[in-house]
Amino acid sequence: MGGPDPRGAGMSGVTRTAVVIHDLDSAERELGAHFPDVRLGRVEREGFRSTFATTAGDRFTVMEYSFEGSGAATSGSEDLVVVMSRGRGYQLAHGRQAVDTSRPFLVPSEGLAGRWDAFDAKLVRLDLGAVERIAQSAAGDPSFRLVRRGTAPVSPERARHWSLALGAFERMLAEAPEAFDSPIFAEGMFHQLATAFLHAFDTSWIDVTERAPAHPAPSAVVRRAVDYMHEHAGEAITVQQVADAAFISARGLHYAFTRDLGRSPSEVLRRIRLERARAELAASDGHLTVAAVARRWGFANPSRFAQAYHRAFGEHPAETLRR
Repeated sequence: MGGPDPRGAGMSGVTRTAVVIHDLDSAERELGAHFPDVRLGRVEREGFRSTFATTAGDRFTVMEYSFEGSGAATSGSEDLVVVMSRGRGYQLAHGRQAVDTSRPFLVPSEGLAGRWDAFDAKLVRLDLGAVERIAQSAAGDPSFRLVRRGTAPVSPERARHWSLALGAFERMLAEAPEAFDSPIFAEGMFHQLATAFLHAFDTSWIDVTERAPAHPAPSAVVRRAVDYMHEHAGEAITVQQVADAAFISARGLHYAFTRDLGRSPSEVLRRIRLERARAELAASDGHLTVAAVARRWGFANPSRFAQAYHRAFGEHPAETLRR
């Protein structure tokens, strides 16, 4: 059995573990962290081997795992768990309904049953309460409740969008895990993944997106919101906080921004932070680095910051720093 990945040592935002397990009870406990009601049955104990590689943050877990040796299990999860899996002799069902494992699927709260000869999988766990709060903010409805209605994505296109968002999330975990110590960065990354989830899977959120948006107040709303962004750009502010400052729902704020500015609130806030970073680089006395300035304004990856900076201002941040 393995232990914590040393790359995770000292990081408060992200932790990693990697274990190899040869006994059934330990494997059941490892899975039980994500599927509390999991029960492994009819597993061949001789030659049994399972692996688990886990990356966990405050409101999410990404785990790759595998089982060698035939077996069966029942499980479910109260949290939001999306699984991508494949295997030999691998079949899953929810009640009498077969689960299509060729696409990502949403684990039901109970009643998921599977059997296999061997399989490997990746699960992504998102904290239900955190995702529900994002949905409430976007809907402008604090009473909204996120309810699962099926296991399959709502369409192949939405499934692809989820996979792309997850890929970007995992790249940042691999390339700059320490960036998740930044509240601004961690909030932004989680928000992007949660939003991709809401649009990809069959939940009560789909009903909200199908309703026509209410028309918000005129552009005074946008001016108040932009003023608030300028005043608090250096803080880990959320779209809901901006909306509250403008006396409008988050959904109405998004509509007002796209109507008046052609950009979302997140895009406008990103531009403001780029402008603040540029001003700081231009005023530097030579003791700053591009990476330090980027990190201070919520950009964890210096190369991506440089690309966004160049698109915005027509020069690289290092050029601004040298002037």
